[in-house]
Amino acid sequence: MKPNGLLALVLCTFAAAAAAWSKEDHEIFRLQDEVVAHEGPNVTFYDLLGVNPSVGQDALNKAYRKKSRELHPDKARSNFINSYALNQKKKNKGSKKPGVHVTKQPSKKEVDAHVKEVTAKYQRLSVIANVLKGPERERYDHFLKNGFPKWKGTGYYYARFRPGLGSVMMGLLVVCGGGMHYFALVMGWKRRREFVERYIRHARKTAWGDDTGIKGIPGVSSPVPEVNTPPVEESPDEMVPRNRRERRMMDKDNRRDKKAQAAKKTRISGISTPMEAELISGPQGAKRRIVAENGKVLVVDSVGNVFLEEETDEGVKQEFLLNPDEEPRPTIYDTLLFKFPKYCYNQSISRILGNKPAINELLLETSEFPENEVSLHSATAPNANGETRKRKSKARGIR
Repeated sequence: MKPNGLLALVLCTFAAAAAAWSKEDHEIFRLQDEVVAHEGPNVTFYDLLGVNPSVGQDALNKAYRKKSRELHPDKARSNFINSYALNQKKKNKGSKKPGVHVTKQPSKKEVDAHVKEVTAKYQRLSVIANVLKGPERERYDHFLKNGFPKWKGTGYYYARFRPGLGSVMMGLLVVCGGGMHYFALVMGWKRRREFVERYIRHARKTAWGDDTGIKGIPGVSSPVPEVNTPPVEESPDEMVPRNRRERRMMDKDNRRDKKAQAAKKTRISGISTPMEAELISGPQGAKRRIVAENGKVLVVDSVGNVFLEEETDEGVKQEFLLNPDEEPRPTIYDTLLFKFPKYCYNQSISRILGNKPAINELLLETSEFPENEVSLHSATAPNANGETRKRKSKARGIR
């Protein structure tokens, strides 16, 4: 059998078992739970009436009338006071202290508690007697013989433990303010990230004709700075790169060889652990300046980094690196489940303490700008000419 078919069979079996209990069965289950809670796990309906399970209806009715007279609420008060006074006299007789003993009367609180308990027993006994007098007796005898089920159906538990307003509000806060809000935050984060990634690919393709960011066409706006390097004699068996991919691989191998030689030289000279050359901020090598569809001025360098160019009030142009990793992924602590209690605390306790920054903290961050503007703003580095997060972490690892 396929897994889907097996799952469907299990669900159908569970649904059939849940729907097998009738309303009368639920009433028997409720009475049984109350008897177990107040009288004990081995007490049956017949034990409460003081009869044998095989008795007829006449003996059952007679036992019920006798038991109901004992538990009737009208007599419960007087019976409790008389029994209380009798117990006090017995204690006084058994006491070895000489003198006059005063019979203590029960307090009103004790009397009311006893009457309340007896009234609950009387009402429970009446319902149990109705069950045993009617057709439900056969159903109860069946459960008594074969055992009561462990799972009594969702309808029974909902009716038995129906949540109050506080529980409903807490459940809504957990489900809506926690799970659903977190899902919405993650979906928004992914949508903004995808927009920035498409934005960067489009800028690279517009600048160099290649969305990978590798310079693919001539005519750059600024020449690549020349570096004075000693001429290298080409060996006769040196491999000539046939395409751009092989050229990149060869350059990578050459850089690795240079690092290995520098590390070897450093170890020989006794200098401390070698460090990678200082990272250069801002566009590297050749660059192109383009204007995006939304009017933003972008600078794309020769290695594929895309910078957002903005001009300050003083007329100074600054370049901010676009990086989708700049905006952190939302966590459960960013949802209403945690922010709402914090907001209530800030608006109550923080006002008393005079903590103005906490009072002014918003419940949810909103923006009047379009979502595309928000996406670009969240994807820019916090400082002008900033490096990517990947390069920063790489530099930390080297150090």
